[in-house]
Formats: sequence, structure tokens, C-alpha cells
Amino acid sequence: MPSVAVLGGGISGLSAAYYLARLSPRATQITLIEGSDRVGGWIRSRRVEPGFHASCPKTSANRNAKSVLFESGPRSLRPVGTSGAVVLELTRDLGLAESLVSVPKTDPSAKNRYIYFDGSINTLPSSLSSLLFHKPPVLKGVIPSILREPFIRSARTGQDDDDESLYSLVSRRLNEHVALDLVGSMVHGIYAGDVKALSARSALRMLYENERVYGSIVKGLLKGGVQVDTFRERGIAARARKEDPDWFGKMESMSVIGFKDGTEMLTERLRSWLEECDNVNIVTGEPVVDVQAQEAESKITTTKQVIYADHTISALPSAALNTVTTSSPLPHLTYNPAVDVAVVNLAYAPDVNLTYDGFGFLTPHPDSRYPVPVPGTLGVVFDSNAMRGQDAEGDDRVKATVMIGGHQWKNAFKAPIEQLDPQEAYQYALKSMKTYLGIDAEPEYSMVNLQAKCIPQYLVGHQQRLGELHQALKMDYGHALSVTGASYWSVSVPDCIKNSRELVEELIVSGALGSKDKIITGLGRSEHSSEDLKDSARLSQSHVNVLMKS
Repeated sequence: MPSVAVLGGGISGLSAAYYLARLSPRATQITLIEGSDRVGGWIRSRRVEPGFHASCPKTSANRNAKSVLFESGPRSLRPVGTSGAVVLELTRDLGLAESLVSVPKTDPSAKNRYIYFDGSINTLPSSLSSLLFHKPPVLKGVIPSILREPFIRSARTGQDDDDESLYSLVSRRLNEHVALDLVGSMVHGIYAGDVKALSARSALRMLYENERVYGSIVKGLLKGGVQVDTFRERGIAARARKEDPDWFGKMESMSVIGFKDGTEMLTERLRSWLEECDNVNIVTGEPVVDVQAQEAESKITTTKQVIYADHTISALPSAALNTVTTSSPLPHLTYNPAVDVAVVNLAYAPDVNLTYDGFGFLTPHPDSRYPVPVPGTLGVVFDSNAMRGQDAEGDDRVKATVMIGGHQWKNAFKAPIEQLDPQEAYQYALKSMKTYLGIDAEPEYSMVNLQAKCIPQYLVGHQQRLGELHQALKMDYGHALSVTGASYWSVSVPDCIKNSRELVEELIVSGALGSKDKIITGLGRSEHSSEDLKDSARLSQSHVNVLMKS
């Protein structure tokens, strides 16, 4: 009777356990081990009553006219590509389709995105006409650089260790303004990170691969971009859509999706589904302290017991995995840092005037020629615009989330996150709302969450280090250990779910959980060379369709 242990109860660990329970033989024993007293990781949704909440309450208030929904982590999911298809299929399978809240691409929050630049909030163009006739100051000099870019000779060497920072790539291909003010802002929204430090190859891979395959970022985008999904991933998406193509087509046309009671509905439903499985055991409140490979199995020691498993999937952050594999250390697990972010949710009375009808705004890199007036503010999400339908019908309160810190933590706060008073983060958020948006009112509702080491940063050379980690896992742990989670391939919720599913399918199909004919680490993609992507780009659409159907 095979057994599998999953370490970590965040979205990656929950997804891995779910797909193991769904796809592996019923006799497979699955143990999910989470160190804290809850599962869900950074995904946390709470309805709160009026007043100031210095942290996320353990439980939600009742849904009524006096409560509002706040998200301390991911608040919306993009239903596009393979990852989007996997999330939509998971939502249907868990019975959550009726709880979906969707935002069409025609909605102002989907069309209107903003960047704070040179003393004002700039509206980014949402169409060609707005680009030509209502070009904001932040796009000054951008169009000429785009027109020149295809004629700049590529500096890619073609070697698989050929990597550089996003700043280096974009400033080389376009200009420094685009790199710092546009891409720098985008990186604040995705990674809370530094465009000068993050890997072009790993953080925004499409830009990197377009130059590598087509010799130009712009040429690549005009041709639809390099297909970075593997054939296996495209097959997963095709199978997901097959059950109800009309519904999938409708949902995949949306800008973003969410849930009526917040993103935590997804992790809570995963937990309850797993609890109903006879072959699944969920262990909480027991941090893992040691993992060892012993012949044909792994030995997992928690603070309370020892668990043996034929195979272990680690969905822990890589730095946490490093602390429990000291008997046989693995390389690079602590190379990438993870940033701290103060997330401050605010809700104001309906008469407060938010003059922007869009998703929210981001701020440029601190090295921009036009520094921001409240340093360390990464951006503000206009929640009451971005995801309607989560509060009581007719509720027209103004909701916003201020994100502070990331790679600029020291620009905002003197104290480290462990010592920061939540009230200080709250006051800093109010300062941001007043300075950037002119809102000086006192919020009726507020919640502060100090998220320590919440987003991993893929520094330059990340892909090569994954390849070396892949080889070390094969050599030192063999069939005993594989990895998944945000530390390796992507930080988005849909990608984390898709990556866990892909790992589980590969473990099952390859026989790694049975005959053990093949060692699966979860990092096999690191062996794919640039030539693989070039070959993929040359395949005709008909060939791709045949592969997806098969």
C-alpha cells in the first residue's frame, strides 16, 4: 500500500494532496502535514465588523450589512492559459462554480490601470485610440523605443545559463524609463520586488524568451509570443475544457475571477474535500523538523511524531525545506530571499470620493527620475471597483488595500517586520491614501496584516540553480523527495495549483509512486533548453492541436 506525505498546507500542498487523492489508486495513503493550526497559507479572507483590526481575525463575522470582506492575500485569479483552465476545472469539481464572481474585460476595473508618475496618477491606455490620442506622461518616449526595438541586435548567447536582470533586459531592448517606471511598477504588483534584481528568464519569462527565439521582444509579441507551456500542460488544459467548452470559453474570456466569500473559499473547500477522503489524513499544528531519505522511503520527523512515507512532496518554502534537510543538505534553497509586505485593508463611508474607476495604481522603482512622495508604497488596489459582489447588496462603501514594503521595506519602516507595531503600518497607509488619492477621511473598517517573507524573489540565475537543485535531488534523495510551490516556478495561485497537478500526474504516469522506474523531482523543466522552445515555436497550430487532443 503506497504512501505519500505532503509537507505544507498552503495552496500548493493542498492542491498536491487533492490531485493525489483524485488521481492515484484508492489504496494510496496520503498525509498532509502543516506546521500552523490552519491550512491555506497566505490565502486568508475575512469579514470584519467596524473598527481597527491589528491582525487578521481567526474567524469571519457574519455576512450582513455591517460587515465587509477583506483579503490579506491574493484577491483575484486570472482564468487564462493552462493555469486558468486548471483553476476553473478545480472550481467546478469542488462545487464552487455558483460562488464565482467574475469581472469581464469590459469592466472599468479591467480596462483602467494606473501608475503614479511625475506627481500624478497616470491612466494607462486600454485601446489603440487612447494610446494615440490620450497618451499619459508615463508613456512619453515609449512608442519610439518600441518602434526601434526590432532593429536592435539581440545580445542573447543561446546558452542556458544566459540570464540577466529584468532591468538589464528592458533597458537594453527599450530604455531605462520603460524598465524603471513601467516594468518596475509591474514587478511591484507581482513580486513586491526589485526590477534590478529579479531574473528576466524566471520573473517575466515571456519577454526573455521572445528575444531568445525571435531576436526581439516586439517581434515575439506580434507573433503571439513564445509558447512556454509544455505539451503536457497543454494537454491538461485541453482535457479540462473538454467537459464543458461553452462554460470554459465564457469564464476564460473574463479579466479575473474571485469568490463571493473571498479566495479562502477555495482553500477551505479543498480542506473539507480532503477530510472526506478515507485515505487522507490532515495533520496541523506539527512543524516538520527533519526529513531523511532511508533506502526506499522517507522519514519525516515532526515536533510530535515520526512519519514514514514511500514518497514525500515538499510544498514548504525553499528556506524552510533547507532547515529540515540538514542531514543531506541541498544546494541553493536559501539563495533567493523572500520579501516582507504590510497589507493594510481600508473601508470608508460611501460619501468618500474615490475619483478613479479602475483596478488600482502601482508605483515605479525608487530609482526613477521622479521619486514617489511616500517611499515604500508599492501600490493601492481599489477593492470596491476590482471585485464587486462580495459584500451585502447595495453596499457602496469605498474599499482599498495599501501594499507597503517589499524590497523597499526599509524605505517605509525603521523596524523589522517582527517588531513593527501594526498601528504604524496603518498610519503609513492613511498617509498614502491622503497623498496619492486625496482621501483624508478616517476609515470605518481597517485590518493590518504583516506578511513576513511572503513572496520569493527569483534572482538572476534562478533557472540554472533550479537545474543544479534538480540534479542534487535525484542524486541525494532519489525517489524519496520532490518539490512544488512558489519558491520554484511561479508565485501566482493558478500557477501553484497547476504545478502541483503537473507534478502529481508525472509521479503517477511515470510510475514513480509504484514501480519507481523514473525519479521525479518537480524540477524536470529545468532541463528544457532554449532549443526546445524554438522547436515549439516552429510547430504548426495543427500539430499543437493534435498533441492537445491526444
